[in-house]
Amino acid sequence: MGDSYDVRAVAPTVCKILGVRPPKMANVEPLLEVFETMGVQDRLAVVVVDAFGASTWIQVRMETPTFNAFANRHLLHLKAVMPTVTPVNFATMLTGAPPNVHLIRSRDDELTLETIFDVLRSRGKTSATAARALSTLGILLSPFADHPGIAESNGDDEVSTLAVEAMKGHPDLLWVQLLDVDDAGHKHGPMSSQGVAAAKRADVHLREMAVEAFWQGYSLMVLADHGQHTVNGFDGSVTGTHGTVVDEDVYVPLVWCRPGELGEALGLT
Repeated sequence: MGDSYDVRAVAPTVCKILGVRPPKMANVEPLLEVFETMGVQDRLAVVVVDAFGASTWIQVRMETPTFNAFANRHLLHLKAVMPTVTPVNFATMLTGAPPNVHLIRSRDDELTLETIFDVLRSRGKTSATAARALSTLGILLSPFADHPGIAESNGDDEVSTLAVEAMKGHPDLLWVQLLDVDDAGHKHGPMSSQGVAAAKRADVHLREMAVEAFWQGYSLMVLADHGQHTVNGFDGSVTGTHGTVVDEDVYVPLVWCRPGELGEALGLT
């Protein structure tokens, strides 16, 4: 993938787009490629498709037309921080701090650092989430948001519905986590028929949320927290895992669109 930024840059970038300072422990600069094309925006939705690494996307592109349409406009590759697991990388994305500073390893750990949500609140802005009840976003980070949206069904269908409803209330920032890709990859392998089907479902949910984002005047950023690689068992089984330094786990795509670009990408204008 060549030289890439890492996910520490997500927090300062989101804050710059929303016109506020970064969290206190953020220690890298914003992504200028994103800000130069996005500019300051009134509202932003961030969708994290869990385990949708760059290698997975390349192999399932035929099933992800919505994500592709955004990538055709703006695309960067980021590196996940180590270890390449969800709680570690979500904590970094929301605080801008590296793992040795935020010290999060599990979704049940206590995060003591200032988050993007805290910064927005201090500036009179509001935040919302849409997440499964048993997810990292739901357990670890949604308590920091003003309007936590928790899917008690623990399914992405409800998460997408919650996200659409949240945007109608116009919080300044909405943060979403979709988990079907990660779940299917762990059980069957990221390139299994089930993994490909999960990527297709995630793209459908992404379109649902992106359409509402367009109508409600939101800009949109979509990325992953980490990727996933295939594990072939001695018994012939195929599963998936992550947490390592292999490229499949480390590199994730980041795409973004302003409201007007969303309309064009979605065929609404």
